[in-house]
Amino acid sequence: MTANEMIARYVQAVTRRLPLEQRADIGAELSALLTEELAGRAEGREPDAALARTLLQGFGHPETVALSYHQTPPVIETLDGRLFRKLAVIFLAALAVLALGVTLSDPAAQTDASFADRIADETLAAALQGLGGLLVVFWIAGFARRRWLRGRWSPNALPAVQAPDAVNRPVMAAAIMFWAAGLAILMAGPATVMAHITGGAAPTALLDAFTYDAAFAAERAPVLWVLLALSILVPAWQAVAGRVTRTTRRVEAVLTLLLAAALFRIVLAGDVFAAEPANEYMKLAMALFGGWGVITSLTALHRDWQTRRSEAAASAPPAQE
Repeated sequence: MTANEMIARYVQAVTRRLPLEQRADIGAELSALLTEELAGRAEGREPDAALARTLLQGFGHPETVALSYHQTPPVIETLDGRLFRKLAVIFLAALAVLALGVTLSDPAAQTDASFADRIADETLAAALQGLGGLLVVFWIAGFARRRWLRGRWSPNALPAVQAPDAVNRPVMAAAIMFWAAGLAILMAGPATVMAHITGGAAPTALLDAFTYDAAFAAERAPVLWVLLALSILVPAWQAVAGRVTRTTRRVEAVLTLLLAAALFRIVLAGDVFAAEPANEYMKLAMALFGGWGVITSLTALHRDWQTRRSEAAASAPPAQE
């Protein structure tokens, strides 16, 4: 094998790892660079295969060289990394709470020795499937952003810079009305609302599926309704003020943490709806919202603590020498 043949094989090994549209230009550039470098090392004599081998080994593995020209797109982009981690933690925490709730509340757990192992296996399978699905969704979002969205933008279309604590009052008002309507439906009971909307023509099986469990309605629901109402009042307070203050941010974080604890307690304590599968779906939703609440509230409180510590350090008098 001649020196030129070895360089040609090396260039091919590098370019085959690159996107098609880059192979010709980078191949020509790399071939010229290596040929020039080899001629310089030969010092006027005809370069042989041994000299070319030394040059290429020092240049690096073809895969490493290819990555220097073109970074492989990540499965999850940096922009989406934090959201992916948050959703993954929330999903896994919700599954764990739901599995524990089923194990504690299902009568079969007391009589079936294999019940706990079966629930653990089903939870693990659901966790792997859910994380796999989440990974696919984020990969598709990143691929779409790289392929179609990044080239279709205009500086004139960029949003105006706003104060970080400013509140969009129309959007906040719409959100408050939506949350208040949802709370009203929950308090009245989905079955009652369905019966009222349909004029009593809703199927009995549908109404039975969305009828609250008696113990939930009497013992746990009132606490949940109060916490939800307070959680709606906080953004209303922010909308009136037109900004998010440090006080409202702390109150919101604490309320969210209390609401998450209440949701976890409801999931573990027993049924929400009297019939399945509506009960299990509702408990899963509560566990997911509870996990989201824990993550967001603890994150907000941690940021507030960091801010206060930074402000204290900035206002502290300089140390005397």
